[in-house]
Amino acid sequence: MTPPVRVGSAEAPDGAVLCWRAEGTGPALLCSNGIGISTFFWRRLAQHFAPTHTGVTWDYRGHGRTPVPEHPEGVTVAQCARDLWTVAERVGAGEAVLLGHSMGAQVSLEAYRLRPGGVRALVPVLGAAGGVFSSFLRGTALTPLFTFLLEVAARNASLAEKGLRAALQLPFVWEAFRALGMVHPDLCPREEFEPYFQHLSQLDLRAYFALARDLLSHDASALLAEVRVPTLVIAGERDLFTPVARSRELAERIPGAELLVVRGGTHAALVEQPELISLAVEKFLRLHGVA
Repeated sequence: MTPPVRVGSAEAPDGAVLCWRAEGTGPALLCSNGIGISTFFWRRLAQHFAPTHTGVTWDYRGHGRTPVPEHPEGVTVAQCARDLWTVAERVGAGEAVLLGHSMGAQVSLEAYRLRPGGVRALVPVLGAAGGVFSSFLRGTALTPLFTFLLEVAARNASLAEKGLRAALQLPFVWEAFRALGMVHPDLCPREEFEPYFQHLSQLDLRAYFALARDLLSHDASALLAEVRVPTLVIAGERDLFTPVARSRELAERIPGAELLVVRGGTHAALVEQPELISLAVEKFLRLHGVA
């Protein structure tokens, strides 16, 4: 029997529309995306759990199927966390396991801060508590330059969109991603990653830049010692955006947290090794009696 699929939207208190998809039946797994990404990275994991769980994927404001909000410049990580609970209520998930990829790890932590009683477990995937751009830039030396360029691009969002779309049309983009180590050259199927390029080419960058600015300062590190639910931190051995050291720090600061380092995994490990990650999450939930 094919697991049921529901697709719908939820309305936030300020009137913003948030689009979601729920696949399967059973306890809820709420999956939050990285910045500039839609739900496609979670597809294989949601399919894996569909016979026993309800995998809920959703889009941030101005991402994927969710419309650009009236004030895109006001989108923040904390607002995404509030939106997560709006979606949870709409799909009937009073309690849920929160999974977050990249920035989604920070969204999940903020959601835990807002409603710890609604969280059964946390699974940060290829993410950190904060300081993500400093990690990517390998320290703070280039951060001021990055901040300046980000502000320039944010003030010229329409021009930046045109430049991004033109760049994504270049024939060597995929090979550049592979050569630079942004994806594993052998483990990342192009057909699984292509939706990312398509999404970027259609993305309204105003909400993206707002989130990027917020990520420069957002840090949930002070919350980590207060986490009281089972936590599995998943890191990628080759992750350039969130190095293993950042994931290890996250696991060490959350009481009782476990760490899984995906061998050969990059920041796209969710689509490179979906079976391994799905099985690891399944085993973790079973061992802790969460599912």
